[in-house]
Amino acid sequence: MIYNLDLEAMASELDFDLEDVEMLVESFLETADESLEDMKIAIESNDMDGIFQSAHAIKGISANLTLNHISNIAKEIEMSARTSESIDFISKYQELSSVIKSIEG
Repeated sequence: MIYNLDLEAMASELDFDLEDVEMLVESFLETADESLEDMKIAIESNDMDGIFQSAHAIKGISANLTLNHISNIAKEIEMSARTSESIDFISKYQELSSVIKSIEG
């Protein structure tokens, strides 16, 4: 599978083999898809804890993979859900989903 990421740079930064990084990115994408679906359902039902949990899951693994843009968006959603801050969760969800989907080539 081809990704729109510099996997070699990620491998170097994380001090992992390229094959390991490919496997981790693939695992991230699977987990992110599940978390995005959970987040969508939580947003539709105004479930702040569900939004928080989904964003938290995406934030953690993306931060570990140095996918900082994804991590930052997820963190914003997470913090807003934690404090019940009024943001447009739907547009943030769409932004996060779009960035995650852009990884696959």
